[in-house]
Amino acid sequence: METLTSITFDWLLNGRAVLRALTSTRPYFPRLRALQVRNAVDSPAQLEETLSSALLSPECYLLEPPWLDFFQRHPNLECLAWPIECFLPEGTQSRTLGDDVRALITTLGHRLKSLRVDAQVISHYDDTVEMFGIHSSQALGRQTAFVRLVASQMRSLKVIKVEGTVPIELRYELLQALQHCSLQKVVVIGFNWALADTWTDLEDHHSSHLRLEIGKPVAWKRAVPSITQTPDQDDLLDAQHDLEALSLEVVERPAALPLLERLALSQADTVIELKLCGSIGAPMLYYPSPKAQVELSYLKHFHNLRYLTTAVWLASTHENRDLSPLIFEYWNTTTNKPEHFPQDLYHILTDYYAPAVLADKVAELIGPHLSPRACAHPAGVSVNALILIQQFHHNEIFELQVQIGKKSKVMNFVGIRGEDHPEKLREKMQGRKWF
Repeated sequence: METLTSITFDWLLNGRAVLRALTSTRPYFPRLRALQVRNAVDSPAQLEETLSSALLSPECYLLEPPWLDFFQRHPNLECLAWPIECFLPEGTQSRTLGDDVRALITTLGHRLKSLRVDAQVISHYDDTVEMFGIHSSQALGRQTAFVRLVASQMRSLKVIKVEGTVPIELRYELLQALQHCSLQKVVVIGFNWALADTWTDLEDHHSSHLRLEIGKPVAWKRAVPSITQTPDQDDLLDAQHDLEALSLEVVERPAALPLLERLALSQADTVIELKLCGSIGAPMLYYPSPKAQVELSYLKHFHNLRYLTTAVWLASTHENRDLSPLIFEYWNTTTNKPEHFPQDLYHILTDYYAPAVLADKVAELIGPHLSPRACAHPAGVSVNALILIQQFHHNEIFELQVQIGKKSKVMNFVGIRGEDHPEKLREKMQGRKWF
């Protein structure tokens, strides 16, 4: 106990008993700097057997006994991961908070450097407050209580991670609440793409089996906007003035102020890494939608950005034939000789799916929207494209890392690698700071 610095519960089963044991014995870890309870469940059916079910009980709210006592005994935490719905019960108001709770929130606000909040993953296409409230008004109330009463008091955070289904309006309000922090890393992971649904200009944008023909332009309802339409600094200052007049009593994301612009208003010069994940509505690598171009255009304000991770979609159909199996084989084969593939399709693979070709497409999609100052860095901007491509009835994710330099030039690229690639797994484990 004297030397323990980090405690992590990851996909813990029988969590109620374990966590009750941890608090009932009133332990004290003088050097504890990180406590992580993480990973949301995938469906309500799992609630009875996962950690989230253990936490959704009165004795497991972070700011109520017995956890309140635990955190009071450990005031030097710098890293915290906790389910977003398990800080305070729904309906909690500022005026009802006790002095001890207020004191702990203030302590966390000044001590925490890294905060991760998890929510249950809900597989629907509309992640608005209205639709989320239909699913669970109680869960929405608990998330709102965290944002308004806890997140708004954070002052020292460098890293914020949001994983699971948090309504887009509440994600906006969370970034607004953290405007006093000099954030360096922002991670948003959910079922839907982190910024917006960029498929809304498709006739059938809710299709779970998106089948776009490779090489055939998408007929978007709107024209692709000019990149020069990105707001300048004066526009941002005007938006900041308008934003300060907004009341936190209403969860509302102004239509003219996308999430990245909200972040840029207060953290444009401090953010080093952005991770924007989620499959539904993510930008398409070939023929991105006008909405995707608008959402990405606000990257231009992040002058110190060094790392960007984002999901992108890649069409896998040619003349109504699903090429997914051939594409996977092409990527996973070290010697891609023509005789190993159907002669009539080999040129399709090399023209549209070769790693070097896709690296150029990633640079073409992302590069024009990046800050020229960020791209002028000797290492450029490292863009980690999580390529989504459908195979039968589930999505496969492949990773392509592209270094983008001046004028959207590809400086280097690594990949394409699958999720189970040994080198990728090793890099992920070595990169964990607190685990």
